[in-house]
Parts: sequence; structure tokens; C-alpha cells
Amino acid sequence: MKITIRTRTLKTGSRSIYLDFYEKGERWSEYLNLFLVPDDAPDARRLNDASMAKANEIKSKRLLGIDEDETETDGGKSIQLPKRIFADWLNDYIEGIRRNPSYSQSTYRNHRSTVNIIKEYLQYRRRPRYLMSKIDKKFVIGLLDFMKNTYRNTKSPDSPKEMSQHTLYLHQTTLLRMLNAAVKEGVMNSNPFYSLGKHERIARQQAERDYLTKEELLALAEAPTTNETTRRAFMFCCFTGLRYSDVCTLAWRDIKQVDSGLVISIRAMRKTGKQITIPLNQSALKWLPDRNGCKPGQKVFDMTCLSACDRCLKKSATAAGIDKNVSYHTSRHTFATLSLAAGGDLYTVGKLLGHSDIHTTQIYADVVMETKIEAVFLNININFQL
Repeated sequence: MKITIRTRTLKTGSRSIYLDFYEKGERWSEYLNLFLVPDDAPDARRLNDASMAKANEIKSKRLLGIDEDETETDGGKSIQLPKRIFADWLNDYIEGIRRNPSYSQSTYRNHRSTVNIIKEYLQYRRRPRYLMSKIDKKFVIGLLDFMKNTYRNTKSPDSPKEMSQHTLYLHQTTLLRMLNAAVKEGVMNSNPFYSLGKHERIARQQAERDYLTKEELLALAEAPTTNETTRRAFMFCCFTGLRYSDVCTLAWRDIKQVDSGLVISIRAMRKTGKQITIPLNQSALKWLPDRNGCKPGQKVFDMTCLSACDRCLKKSATAAGIDKNVSYHTSRHTFATLSLAAGGDLYTVGKLLGHSDIHTTQIYADVVMETKIEAVFLNININFQL
């Protein structure tokens, strides 16, 4: 980055001092609230030398990535925070995520995506070397506003898109975790996110979670299909809660015999990296293929790509008369909802699904409650009609 001290002549005859920034074809200015008085003004040389000395001091700080004085106060005491440029810290943070085996590739990609958006915001504000000690409530509000109203997903350059409410919420959650990590490292005094009011945060969208009823499962089992393996794997997941990514890699060695019967034992789920054990009930076993001498390392299901699976399932659902947006992930929603409806508690069902946060499982419990409320009102209506 190139920084040049320049002046602009005012109507009063004085000159306002500013910094002219230039980097990668972009130019911007920062006025310093410093002035050079006319040469014939009293004590002009001393005043102008002092102003230029201050301007050069600020220029040197900007070259080092320092926006302002980094000293913060806590109860009247001065605290000197480490000089960390936000973009550099983000690079170190995301590299730590990548190298940590406890984080999945999915988690790394999600964090990297958030980091890229933050860097775009820093460029948008023309502060690529912004200091972490200067991150405050105003900065966080500005970043969230940038995500909502300015940033566009450019995976498809010809048609950049706004982020969905769900994606915005996920980026906000990742930002919160990053700032908490920075506080823990001691490069920030506190996390300004917690000072945001409810209306200043990105609200969590209550997504529609389509699931299949027992009757719809029976109809889907009998409907014509373009790929029997896809249907069999989907039905198997409806009774195990496995994600597409996990059923794709499920090998025969992952199915083990224990005292209570057969279980799925996965050392590390693809998305979360967590170990999980799922008992196989009779409904799940019905859709488990015959092993037919397969070796332990061979896959249980020979799966096609996710988009092909979804197309196949949508056709089968239509043939079965199911008026829902059925995709492969519907199997996971189905398992969660039917398990809770059958009397399973939140903790157990969450454990089987591999949820880190019980609030995620609570969403399915809310779906079950809505269904029960609808059933109550339906019965009331029927009773009145009788």
C-alpha cells in the first residue's frame, strides 16, 4: 500500500492535511483534522512543523495497520492490547481450523466463507489493515448490514445472489465464535457482539422441515422408482437419521453386532467429526441390503450423486401422491420427528442425530407439537360435526 501526505487549500487560506491511500488500483482519503496555516500567520513555522510531524506520525501508524491509539481502559487502568491486524488474525484463525483434526472439512469451509466476507467488508470500508483492538459495536453492526444489503454471492458471476436468511444467520454465528476466540487469545478486550440489541442481530429463520408420516413412508415404499438403491438408502435413513454424506461412506465394517442387536458405529460423522452409535430397529433392517459376502471395507449402498438422488425421490414422491418438497435430507427430518412423536426424549434423539446443541433438536419437537395441536383441533371439529 502507498500512502502520501497531501493538502487541500481551504477558503480561509489554511490547508487541510489528509492521507492519500493507493492499493491495487483503488484510491481513498483520510482527513486528519490537522491544518497548515498561511506562512505569514503568527508563529506559522512552529505550528506547521508540529502539524506535519503529527501527520507523519499518523502516516507511519497507518502503514503498520494502526487506525487509532490502541490503548483501552478498564476501570480507569490503561490496557495495552497486542497489535493485531484483523485480516492477518483471520488468516491464522482459519489455518488453525484447517489443521485441527477435531474440525470437519465442512466446518472449515463454512469458517473460510465467513472470513472471505469479512475481508470483503474491510476492503469495502477501505480499511484492509484494520486493528482488532478497534472492533466495536459499530463495526459489527456495519458488518452485518454489509452482509444483508451489500454483499452478493458471486459463485455464479453472471447472476450474483443475496444470501438467504438462514445463511446470514450461520455467518453471524461463525462471526460470534471468531470474536469469542479473539477475546480468549487476549487480542480483544471484550466481544462487542453481546452489546447488540435483538433488533440489531440477524434473526434465525424458522425453516420449513418437511417430514414424511408413517402413511407417506408406506406409500413411498410401494411407489415406482428410477433407482431402487436410492429408495432403499433413503428409507434406511428414515429409520437411522443418517445424513447423505454418512450413508454414502457407510461400510459393512461400520455395522456391528452387540448384545442388543445390530448397530451402526461410525467413528467420525462426515459433517461434525463426531462418533455416533445408532441401534438398528426392524424397520431399518428391512431396508438394509443383503451382504452377500461383501468385504468389511465395501460400501453398504452404491450411491449416486446427491442431485440425482433428489430427482429420483421427487419423482417417487409425486407417484406416491405426496405433496411435499421431498429431498434426501427429508429422511433425517422424518427420523427426528417420528422418534420424538413415539416418545423419545430430546437428549436421546439429539444424541442419535449427532446434534451438538439440543436447541437444534428442539426444532423437531416444535414440529411434533404443532402436529398434535392440529390433531386436537381436527378432533374437535369432527366431534362437533357428529
